[in-house]
Order: sequence, then structure tokens, then C-alpha cells
Amino acid sequence: MDIVNINFESGWKIIREEAIEKIEKYLENEHIEKNKNLFSATEYTRLYTVVYNMCAKKNPFCYSKEVYRKYGESLSMYTIDKIKPLLKNSDELNKTKILIDAWFKYSFYTKWMNKFLRYLDRYYVEYNSSLCLSAYTKNIFKITLFNELREDIKNIIYEIYNNLRSQEEIDQKELFCNIVELYKELDNESNEKMYEHDIEKKIVENVNNFYKKKAEEWINDYPFDDYIISIENAIEKEYEKNKSLNLNDDTCEKVTNIIVKILIYEKLNTLIDNKNNIFHLLKNNNLSSLRRTYILFSYFPEALTGLKKIIGEYIKMEGNELKDKYVQLSRKLHMSKSVNNMQNVDDNTMEDNDNYIDISNDDNNNNDNNNNNNIMNTQQNDDIILCDYIEQLIKLHNHYDNIFKLSFFNISNKNIDPNFNECLKDYFESFVEHEDEYFSTVKLLVIYTDNILKRDLNNENNVDEKQKVHMNKEEKNDEQTKFLMKKMSEIVEIFNYTSNKETFFEYYRVYLANRLINNIYISLNIEKKFIEQLYYLCGSQYTSKLGGMIQDLINNTNMNNKFYDHMKNVFNNNQIVNNNNNNNNSNNNNSNNNNSNNTKYNHHFSNYHNVKDFFSVKILNKGYWPTLEKIHIQLNEPFNKYIQVFEEYYKSENKNRKLEWIYELSEVILHYEFNNILYNFYCNVVNAQILLLFNKYKYINYDIVKNELQIDLKSFTDHMYTSFYHFKLITSNDEIPDWSNSNFYINNNFSYPNKNIYIKKTTALLSKEHEKTKEDRTMAIEAAIVRVMKMHKKLFYDQIFDYVKKSLSSFSPTNQVIEKKIDLLVEREYIQKEENSQIYVYIP
Repeated sequence: MDIVNINFESGWKIIREEAIEKIEKYLENEHIEKNKNLFSATEYTRLYTVVYNMCAKKNPFCYSKEVYRKYGESLSMYTIDKIKPLLKNSDELNKTKILIDAWFKYSFYTKWMNKFLRYLDRYYVEYNSSLCLSAYTKNIFKITLFNELREDIKNIIYEIYNNLRSQEEIDQKELFCNIVELYKELDNESNEKMYEHDIEKKIVENVNNFYKKKAEEWINDYPFDDYIISIENAIEKEYEKNKSLNLNDDTCEKVTNIIVKILIYEKLNTLIDNKNNIFHLLKNNNLSSLRRTYILFSYFPEALTGLKKIIGEYIKMEGNELKDKYVQLSRKLHMSKSVNNMQNVDDNTMEDNDNYIDISNDDNNNNDNNNNNNIMNTQQNDDIILCDYIEQLIKLHNHYDNIFKLSFFNISNKNIDPNFNECLKDYFESFVEHEDEYFSTVKLLVIYTDNILKRDLNNENNVDEKQKVHMNKEEKNDEQTKFLMKKMSEIVEIFNYTSNKETFFEYYRVYLANRLINNIYISLNIEKKFIEQLYYLCGSQYTSKLGGMIQDLINNTNMNNKFYDHMKNVFNNNQIVNNNNNNNNSNNNNSNNNNSNNTKYNHHFSNYHNVKDFFSVKILNKGYWPTLEKIHIQLNEPFNKYIQVFEEYYKSENKNRKLEWIYELSEVILHYEFNNILYNFYCNVVNAQILLLFNKYKYINYDIVKNELQIDLKSFTDHMYTSFYHFKLITSNDEIPDWSNSNFYINNNFSYPNKNIYIKKTTALLSKEHEKTKEDRTMAIEAAIVRVMKMHKKLFYDQIFDYVKKSLSSFSPTNQVIEKKIDLLVEREYIQKEENSQIYVYIP
């Protein structure tokens, strides 16, 4: 047959006989190979050419429309004649199975026929806005078969999905997957969204019904931890099942959201109201359950807010318990100290009465000094004990910071949820700080920092002097530096939670000065890095003086080196001149005048090393350092000669600067041998001057010391106290020494476990500057209250606190302090409280 000029009837006959009938005959088999190569290349080419010749010509010889229509009729007749009869008298499950089998056969049918007729897609479909062959054939299947069984299929979907939750049957799972595949195929070239309306809707309905029942069972039967685990397991199980059934990702997400909504959101009041559920997780450090809880609660802002509130309450409760414990401890220590002081006074009075001693004014001063020294020592010990509060505070913060990092982080970037990060700060700010007359958080924070940043002298007592100097200058190894920097970061974290930043820096400046002046800092580099952290947090207005103190110490090294170089040059020049004079035997006046200064140095020192090995100076810029106590003393020649030489040098280098010597803060090392053991006594110039008097006198008393050194009784007592009471280096024949009259002797039986002995004057210097600031602040708070009341005339009690805190920008007093000042101003009749109300009125 000529297929080039073929008409429609002849052409369709070839298609029906060689293609359609062959396909339908193959589909009568029970098992069909999906990828069966039913037609050879020659057969395929012939059939495609027939279709092309029928559709590629111009009208009236173009039969595209007829071929398109006839193809649809053939498919309709196949479904009606061959498949529909099979559906009669079948239940929903069997009808669904038959339909799925019919779809496989129908897909095989249309796959081959669409290949033969694909020329229609290229021209006819495009020019006539008809459905493409794929959509056309699927539409026929829906109209002839699918639509009639749609309700049955939806019921089967619900039933199978429900059955697969309890037991997984391979046949049912395979059938469900085939249904899903059928819906997806039918939706491909359609806008009906049958998958969403049928499959997804039924699955959502099933999940909703199932978990509403489970919610009631689980919430009543399971503890909170098990309840959360059950929800997580349910979500995971449903997700895995849905993925195995080839459901869309949107469907999987909707199922998860429904489960969370039913089990979390609808039960939120029950979950949140019982705070002990979350408390229990926090108490047992159950990070995995906290993580689960956060993930599930994060679906709903209300749930997350409730979770944060509960966690905040627990942290505050634990923090306040910790703080109250140490506040109570501080009061107990204060009471114990007061009782001890009273007992000391009673004991002294009784002993005085027994011995018929007439207590003069000088004796009272001496006893006061003793008591003050005792008080200072006890206060320092108490502060060290209370510093454990800071250590526990850091541990508490690290504990919850770790919980937040491991449990409340975003999956996307692994960072802590910003909301939780912010409320961790709020939680700690609410309880960290406490200020009263016995307990100060910022002071303890400074003392804690000081204990970490200063060297432990007790551990260095057996180190010889050269090693010790080397240790002072040498930086710690990397491991120690990392440890110190970690501790400094932790301290800064706690510091950031305090509001009394100004008080912190007042204390810190004094303790830093103590470390720097006494050479007990571990590392200048660590000191600088810590100050840098404070600078980034608070700015230069707080840290500029601290940086200046560090810089002073660095400058002092250079300044001392220049001084030593100057002295070296002086001695060298003097030696050269003397040699020349000896060689020339000259005694002219000019030579004597030129070398007068050198002769003076020669008189004081035998050589340059006398200066370098025994003398160095720290120049402290007055604007940076805290106010330091100075006492007047008449120096003996061994000390005075060094000072005179340095002053002359310093004046020559710095014309307009004046030096004030602070002997209290100096360091002198005295060597003395007791019982064939050489001890090194570290003390200041005043201590040294007093102790060196024992080289001149068999015993000393205040009259001798006053005559030799020109110091007052209080300074004498302060500097003798440690040597007498603590180290027993000196003794007295009097059982209770009278500092103004008793004689003191060197204790020839002295012994001490360590060779290096640090004799320090017990003093209240470190607290004086803060006491002055504290007094200034008291006046500032009172002035602020008066100012606020004068402006507003009448305010509620709570309003006064807010206005006063806003007006004091440099520091933030606690409510307790403001409350005391309000009561004080009421007593002094600056303001008055209205009867039976919380309103205060300004009195003009």
C-alpha cells in the first residue's frame, strides 16, 4: 500500500491493526513488563511515517483532527469495554486494586501510542490549543474510570494509612504507594490538585483523629520527659512512614505540624502550669530532653515564651539561693567578728584590772591600733571566704551557658537562640548584684580577680632570689596564659551583669596598684588583656587610668635602665680622670672642680654595681594611681644616699617635675641568720629602718625609734605589729606590750618554715578611697531624691526609685540603698509620706 498519499481511513486502519490491536492483545496477559520493547525499529518507523503522512499535508488532506479524535475514542472504548466490566460486584479494596492494575496497562498503552502520534503535539496541539497527548490520555482515564471510583479510593487511603501505623503489610504499602503515584501522574498536567484534596486531606484527617486520642492518654499516663520523647518518636515514625509511602515533603511537614499542634499547643497550659516538669530537667541536667522540649516548643511563640519564663524562674531561684547563702554567711562572719572583738576588749579590761594598770590615753591608742590590725586581718580573711560566691557564680553561669548552647541553639547556624541568649543575661542581672554594709558583689569580684592575677608568695618562698626575679619577668607558658584568659573572660561575663561599674573600677584600681607596686602580678601582658576586655565593654572613661598604671610600670623599666647607664658613665669617667691625675701628678683647682660630683658618688658607692644591684625606683603618675598614704620619716644614710643620687639624676632629666617618696609601698630585702639558717625578710623602708636599729641597739623602744627616725607612735605600732604578733621576730618582756614604753628585742629563737618572709604593715589603705567615694555617693543619692521631689512635688513610692536611678547616670544604687535614704530624708523633714498611702510629698 502506498503510504505517502494515504487517506484517513486507510491510514487509521494500519494504526489500528498494527499498533492498537497488538498493544491490546499484549495487555490481555496477566503480567506486563513495563519496559517491554513491543515494537521493532522498522515497525516503529512505519507507524510514525503513516501518522506523519496523514497529518503533515495541507487541507483538505490533513487528517490531524480526525487522528486526535479517533485516538481518544479508541482509549475510551478500551477502558469501557475491557476494564469497567471487571469493577462490577467488587468491594472498595478490590476496585482500587483493579484500577491500579488498569492504570499500569493504560500507561503502557498510551506510552507507545503517544510515540507514534507525537507529531500531533508538534503542530496540531500547539495551533489548536488542545491538550497535549499526555494530558489528553490522562483526562480520558479520569473521565471513564477514575472519577467514578474516587470516593472509594479516598476511603481506602484512610483505611490503609491507619493500618500501616500498627502493622506494616507489604501488599497494602505497595498498593498505597501505587495510589500516590497514580495521583501524582494525574496531577502532572492538571490544576485539580487531586493529591492535596484526596490523599493529603485523608492523611491529615487520620493523623488528627489518632493523636487527639493519644494526647489524652499520654498527658495523663506519662511524666513530662516521657511525654516529650513520645512526641519526638511519633514525629520521627510518621515522617519515616510518609517518606516510605512517597508522600510529598509538604505532606510530611503538615503531619508534623498537626502532631505538634495537638500534643504541644493544645496541651500547653497543662505542660506550662506544672513548672516542676522543666525544673526537673534543669535540676538533672537533662540536656537531651531540654533540646527536645525547645525544638517542639519553638513551633509556637507562646510555648517558647512560657518555656523561657519557667527556665528564668528556676535560674533566678537557684541564683538567689546561692546569693542568700553567702549574704547570710557574711552577716555571720560579721557577728562572729563583733563578738570576738567584744571578748578581746573584756579580756584586756580584766587583765588590766588584775594587774592594777592605769590605762593612759597612749595605751588606749595602742589598743585601738591592735584592734584595728586584728579587724583588718579578719576582714581580709572574710573577704577571701566570701570570694567563693564569685567562684560559685561563675560555675552557675558556665553551667547554664553550656545548657543554653547545647539545648537552645538554632539548627541553621548552631548559635544560641537570640531570645534565650538575651534572657540568660536578664536572669543573672536579676540576682547577681548585692550591696549592703556586709556584702558587696563588685568588691568580691575585684578580690576574686586579684587572687587570680597575683602570684602566690607562699609557693615561692623556697625559690632563690635570682630565680624569683626571672619568674617576675618571664611570661607564663601558653597553658597557663589560656587558663588565665579563660578566667578573665568568665569574670568579665559576671562583671557585665552588675550595674555598679564605677565601684568595681574604684576597687580594681586599688588592687591593681597593690599588685603592680609590690611586684606580685603574674604577667603584665595578662593585666593588659584584661583591661582591654573591660575597655571594649565600658569604654576609656573607666579604663584610661588602669592603662596609665600599666604604662607607668613599663616606663619605669626604661627609666631605671637609663639611670643605671648614667651611673655607669659617671663611675667610668671618674676612674679615667683619677688615672690621668695620678699619671700627671696634677692638683690644679679646675680638675678638682670638674670632678667634685664624681668624688661625691665615690664617697657614697664603691662602684656602679652598688646602685644597679640594690636600688630601683617606681615613678607613679599621680593622675593614674589611687591616693596613697605618706608618712614622714628621717632616713638613715644607707637608704638616703640612694635617694639623693636618684633625685639629682631625675631633676636633671625632668626639670618641672617633683618627686614625693612613698616609703610605705617600697620593698627592702633584709638578710638575717638564725640558728645557721639564712632568712630573707621582705619589708618596706619603714619596717627595714626599725629592724636595722637592732644593729645599733640591744633593744629598741618608741623613744629610740622616734629619736632616730622621727615617726609617730601609730606608724611605729603599725609597722611592728606583724613582726611581733604574727612572725614572733621580735619579743618583749611585757606580757601585753605597751607600744609607747615597752622594750623590744630580737627573738634569737626565731624560726619559720619558709626562708622568704613577707612582713607587711597591716593597713586600711585599700578601703580609704572607696570609703571616700561611698560618702560622696551617699550625698549624691540624697541630693537626687530631693531634686526629684522638688521637681515633681508629689510622687508614688515606686516612681521615686525610677526617677532617682535615671538622674544618677554614673552609677546605679540598689533599691535598698534608696529606700534607706528616703526614710532618712523623711526623718530630716525634707519629704513626708501621706497617711494611708504610698505617696510622698516634697516639703518646701
